[in-house]
Amino acid sequence: MPRLSRLMWLFVLVAPAAWAQPVGEGMPAAPAPVPGPAEPVAQPSPTISGPQMLEQGRDYRRQIEATSLQIQGQVQQAKNEKDVIRLNCLLDKLTQLRVNGNMMDQALQSLQEMVSRRDENAQLHEYTRITIINQKAQVLKTEADACVGAETNYIGPTKVVVEKPPGELEGVDQPPPAEPPFTVVDRPPPASPFRQ
Repeated sequence: MPRLSRLMWLFVLVAPAAWAQPVGEGMPAAPAPVPGPAEPVAQPSPTISGPQMLEQGRDYRRQIEATSLQIQGQVQQAKNEKDVIRLNCLLDKLTQLRVNGNMMDQALQSLQEMVSRRDENAQLHEYTRITIINQKAQVLKTEADACVGAETNYIGPTKVVVEKPPGELEGVDQPPPAEPPFTVVDRPPPASPFRQ
């Protein structure tokens, strides 16, 4: 009897796998996707004209030059105060700003060529480069201000206001609070009558 039950279990487990049809036999295969013609990718249209991009780029370049002059003044002040740490920090930011200025000059020259060719895609590319360089220059300006210790969001001098709790007299020293009562605690009696 146990042998018969084992055979039945084996039949139940193996039979569905034996009756199943392999994939591809008797069933039609799914059609493979046919690649169609590639759809053109829509290029973003510029919101400003090429000459406007060029003028904006020149304005960014003037801002970089003004920032460079500002940092040079901070460098001179750090030299006069003989603050080596601040001087090194400012010189690092000034060097990076000059590199960004050179990259801006190259991008402006390329943009001018693209404007004369009327190549809108290339104009947009160069204008994007110019915008990124300007953003990097603004970050360098903020970092240079941090070297000096100047906050960019300085509002004004700090004012401290001291508030006293209600009930205290203004300008009069209050007596110290009374000390808590001190009670003497007796030693508890021994737990066992035997002493060691």
